[in-house]
Amino acid sequence: MDQATLEQAIRLLAATAADRRATWDALDGASGDGDFGSTLARGFGRVLERWQDASDADSPAALLDDTARILIGEMGGTSGPLWGVAFLRAAGALGDAASFGVDDTARMLQAAVDGIREYGDADVGDKTLLDALVPAADATASAAAADSPLDVLERAAQAAVEGARATRDLPARRGRASYAGERSIGTPDPGAVAIAVIAAELVQAAGGTAPEIGDLETTRASVATDDPVAVQSTPTKQFVDDPGQLVGDSLRGLALAFPELVVWDDSRRIVHRAGPPSAGLVGLVSGGGSGHEPMHAGFVGRGMLTAVAPGQVFASPSVEQVLDATRAAHAGAGVLQIVKNYTGDRINFRLAAELAVGEGISVASVVVDDDVAIAPSEQQIGGRGTGATVLVEKVAGALAEQGGTLAQVEQVGRRVVERSASFGVALTSCSLPGGGPILELGLEEIEVGVGIHGEAGRRRDSIRSAAEIVDEIADVLIGALRLDAGTRVLAFVSGLGATPLIQQQLLFAHLVDRLRAAGLVLAQSLVGPYLTALDMAGVVITLLELDDELESLWTAPVVTPGLRWGA
Repeated sequence: MDQATLEQAIRLLAATAADRRATWDALDGASGDGDFGSTLARGFGRVLERWQDASDADSPAALLDDTARILIGEMGGTSGPLWGVAFLRAAGALGDAASFGVDDTARMLQAAVDGIREYGDADVGDKTLLDALVPAADATASAAAADSPLDVLERAAQAAVEGARATRDLPARRGRASYAGERSIGTPDPGAVAIAVIAAELVQAAGGTAPEIGDLETTRASVATDDPVAVQSTPTKQFVDDPGQLVGDSLRGLALAFPELVVWDDSRRIVHRAGPPSAGLVGLVSGGGSGHEPMHAGFVGRGMLTAVAPGQVFASPSVEQVLDATRAAHAGAGVLQIVKNYTGDRINFRLAAELAVGEGISVASVVVDDDVAIAPSEQQIGGRGTGATVLVEKVAGALAEQGGTLAQVEQVGRRVVERSASFGVALTSCSLPGGGPILELGLEEIEVGVGIHGEAGRRRDSIRSAAEIVDEIADVLIGALRLDAGTRVLAFVSGLGATPLIQQQLLFAHLVDRLRAAGLVLAQSLVGPYLTALDMAGVVITLLELDDELESLWTAPVVTPGLRWGA
């Protein structure tokens, strides 16, 4: 096999991802946030755009390396760095060879597996793409010398299909689907399905006998109803032109509305403060998937963030975006990254930080994991980053504005995380741009403990009164923070996009009643849609245990499009 064969395989991968985008999004939506297919199609589409008619790489390894750097730099999401690292490690394993055989392929696959294990902190049985890729790599490595490349490919594809099929019966242990726990059983992992489907397509393209994959792209519910993917839904009515361009179009509107505060740099896909960063001050960079407006771009300005790397809707930004935002925020005193605890965000921000440090920029990070809706015993990757993210951005931003050092700003951000707890509930699902609802909620159902991307929470329940819902949330938050009578707190109630302010204020009133009944002192408050989830009807409630410094920093002046006071 040579470089031309490898390029054909990558082009087939890209075509398969584009063809199955909606199907893989739907599979991902069954227990995740419904963007896996779009992210994969976007990433490999960018590879083909860069290549145009043909890649200018001069060897198979160079082709793999070129692909890897495009995926890592531009794809975003969790898939971008993981698939990128896989290609990068494969390139390193191949070396300078002009052609490669089965043994070389086995080494490349094993190197890819090792890279994904390292950066994804996952292994077989965690319900990830490794459940298909590892069996395929093992089948390739065990090939006999007399086996033809096609025979080996057929066995590898069969192993991948069997591995992907087995993920249907596994609870997710990594990624956003892990928060669904046992509720993720019944749907195969979309990453594993992608590996299996691509392997089967490669067999067919090579003229071999491809394994049967018809049942892979279904949930148990869809098997029962003869619906190809039962989790697909009718698109909701939306103000949208091109769903794929919605984020950029929206941020252009933000910059036009607040030209004195923010700039949307379309070429670098970042938002930063209007004018140069203040010399000698620590810069603050945040970001993540879009769809949570005004968080994060709406909080760029004096007293909060310096720059933001906005990903596509519910997909983490690329490494290159985060690196560019870090460069834009650097003014000589270092940069603090504020990162929500999602796999894609952590990996992309980590890689960008390593690159920034290599350029001489001091970087520290605070990971926000305030969600307590899912008990630690039910998942292995920590709480989700939700409402406390806004509080960290405000408090750390105030200290940075006052001239705090990087270490001081990092420390105060960590204190906010340690003293915060959040809990969400949804009355309806959100819908991705151009798509339909992610969650299937009946007219009398609510999702208790919902994630801010439409992920499943701790349970599905029947609608109750506002007071009963708030009482449950408040009791969980007070217990998680172990708050004693007399403790001063900040209470934050954020509607998730479709909850009117009249209902948010009702919920806040009930929350205050419950806090007072527990002997707590309401010292500060914030009520409004500051952290949203597109068009979800629901709310996230956050409590922060205050001290004198945190309260002073919270009340310090702030001037941003989404939050301003004291100026």
